[in-house]
Amino acid sequence: MKVCFPVIEDEGMESRIYGHFASAPHFLLVDTETEATSAVPNQDRSAPEAGCNPFKALAGSELDGVVVGGIGDNLLELLNMMGFMVYEAQSESVRENAELFGRQELPEVKKQCSAEAGRCGDGSGGCDHSHDDLD
Repeated sequence: MKVCFPVIEDEGMESRIYGHFASAPHFLLVDTETEATSAVPNQDRSAPEAGCNPFKALAGSELDGVVVGGIGDNLLELLNMMGFMVYEAQSESVRENAELFGRQELPEVKKQCSAEAGRCGDGSGGCDHSHDDLD
């Protein structure tokens, strides 16, 4: 199965999962059966100066899942609409999470309605900024 992990740098299966999907410097694509890996920069290859662009970076990728440390509700919805199932990492280790994915032991990430609930998606129940402009 082919799985995507947001990472800071490509260290193969020893890579560490980056805490936020959208701003990860790279995505590590892992074949969980062979442990073959390849890194994809988080950018539009035709306009790298434009910054992070997970959708352009992963366009055309056939993935069985995306494993994240953190992701916003809107991006989660967009990935789901693209047909990607998103799962919650249980540690920072790509290797450990790839093994858990292979055993179908990773929980699926669900929309938290973070703005509507008055939190930023971390489950703490509050934050220190306004969500009035988030519609």
